[in-house]
Amino acid sequence: MRLPFLKLFASILGFVLVGTPLVMYLWDALNRLLEGHIHGRRLAIAAVAGLLFAALLRLLRRAVWQWDGAAAYQSPSETSPSGRTRD
Repeated sequence: MRLPFLKLFASILGFVLVGTPLVMYLWDALNRLLEGHIHGRRLAIAAVAGLLFAALLRLLRRAVWQWDGAAAYQSPSETSPSGRTRD
């Protein structure tokens, strides 16, 4: 029983450690853009960081579905609470 808890804790820690710098950079880029400081390089990096963050959120969503055990009690024909079918 202890190993799944450690794996869960390590997974959550990994998502936080990877996601925090991405959110910080995106937040800073958005603030600078709203202040009127428009730099092409910063916008290009922010676009890549946004794509990476979206991919990270998608991985996190799948991981939460697995942690929750949703696949065990949900038939393939049912949809998620948001009304979308699972991937």
